[in-house]
Amino acid sequence: MTVQTLERKLKTFEEPVSHPLLRWLYLHLPPQPITSRKMHKAYADSVGILMTELELGKLEGSDRGAVTKYLKSVLPFVEQYEKKEYPSGSVSPEEMLRFFMEQHGLAQQDLAEELGGQPAVSYVLNGRRKLTREQIVRLARRFGVSEATFYPSGA
Repeated sequence: MTVQTLERKLKTFEEPVSHPLLRWLYLHLPPQPITSRKMHKAYADSVGILMTELELGKLEGSDRGAVTKYLKSVLPFVEQYEKKEYPSGSVSPEEMLRFFMEQHGLAQQDLAEELGGQPAVSYVLNGRRKLTREQIVRLARRFGVSEATFYPSGA
């Protein structure tokens, strides 16, 4: 079977991607299984940016719909990779932070900038203070994971 024959047979199932942003996302970061940390970082960073834009209300109308559609198609692959690579079960944000600190050989002082000082790191790790949205964004970028990694289960 030639490529042209296959294209002709599959053409009937094609749903054209007309939105330019959606077309760009599917071209450059297509929904697919994530196979490496580098690939995961690219997808996690992109998801973080898109989710932030949605949350801040910077996307409207068809742009909002296109990003939502894309996130629904790519998030399962990000989550699937993270389930294989990171602690599973019901893990608190504090436990997840401890895991990353151990994996990267970090001390509390190493995260002082991301969390607003060494005392803040201690408060978070001891459960005396919850991570803020801003801290979560910084930690996700530092460790190359999606922001959802640092939200409590069921939140």
